[in-house]
Amino acid sequence: MAILQYAVAAGSNYLWASVIAGLYGLAATIGQPVLGRLVDRHGQCLPLIAAATISAAAMIVLAVLDPRQRLPTAGAAVVAGLATPPLEGSLRALWSQAVPQRLQTAAFSLDVAAQSLLFALGPLLVSATMALSEAGTALILIAVVGWLGTWAMTTSAPSRAWQPPPAGPTNWIGPMRSGELRGIAIVLLLVGMALGAQGVAGTAWADSVGERTSAGVLLGAFSAGSCVGGLAFSRRQAGTVGDRTLLHLVAGFTLGWAPLVVAPPNLAVMALLTLVPGLFLSPLLGVVFERAGRTADPGCLTETFSWLVAAVGTGSAIGTALAGPLADHHGAVASYALVLVAAATGLGRLASCLAAAARAVPNTA
Repeated sequence: MAILQYAVAAGSNYLWASVIAGLYGLAATIGQPVLGRLVDRHGQCLPLIAAATISAAAMIVLAVLDPRQRLPTAGAAVVAGLATPPLEGSLRALWSQAVPQRLQTAAFSLDVAAQSLLFALGPLLVSATMALSEAGTALILIAVVGWLGTWAMTTSAPSRAWQPPPAGPTNWIGPMRSGELRGIAIVLLLVGMALGAQGVAGTAWADSVGERTSAGVLLGAFSAGSCVGGLAFSRRQAGTVGDRTLLHLVAGFTLGWAPLVVAPPNLAVMALLTLVPGLFLSPLLGVVFERAGRTADPGCLTETFSWLVAAVGTGSAIGTALAGPLADHHGAVASYALVLVAAATGLGRLASCLAAAARAVPNTA
């Protein structure tokens, strides 16, 4: 969001702004599994701190560039993305070892809910920073906070005590050799498309009603819903979650976007509507990550989770890149329609995967 608004505020159109944001997200997608593999080999401290330092430096460079200087701007965004430390994968590797199996779904849901709280505060902080200062200041703030957060995690006792298990032989796709993990990754890619497109859609809607900074309110409402949903789900779940519950969560996430396609010109109504699909996001991701943790090789847990985070990031980059031209030519309504289509396709893909898995059980027997 900060990259998108920084570029628009400097005079770029939504197409180029979404390209810069998409390049950042796509580069982060590529970097996550690579850095995750390094963490699995060498522990968490050195790889994470080194990556955070490079990423923060590139983000600061991006903040002082004129986004109309296309090549330097794109280069800084790519470096910042490639070096984004795989904190999510590293944290979820800690959960997989430190939390009993019967509580892992709840732990992962609580993890995503806590992250959603930060995503609720982050857009509001970006909007407030841009209202009080220049657009590039938000990028500098992100660089500083990101580095401090990485340092705080890697110096914590659980992170320092974590020892990567011995890893077996790997190839370039590592844990993605597993068909089940590839199926999960495709569903997450489509969920990521919806998330990326909704950031552009919210910004375009806010611009259309003359309140550009209210885009942060919409993203904050979505993330607040995700936080509430994750907290509620983590309190009621113990043990593994069945396929039907997972389908219901994806269906709720999908249907929640349908009213937003209308894009009513009222901030309070839009914020309330945006909260609804957010309620399903944390439980959905919590269930998916718990299933992935059970499936993955213990020797490449960080890389496994980093691949899945990368799938969300890839989808987000695609959704951002596609939603930009739609917003330029057809407004927020078209961008929200893209969100709905991406989520519905993810629902269909999940249903297909679960049906195929159910048919394979008697055949195996």
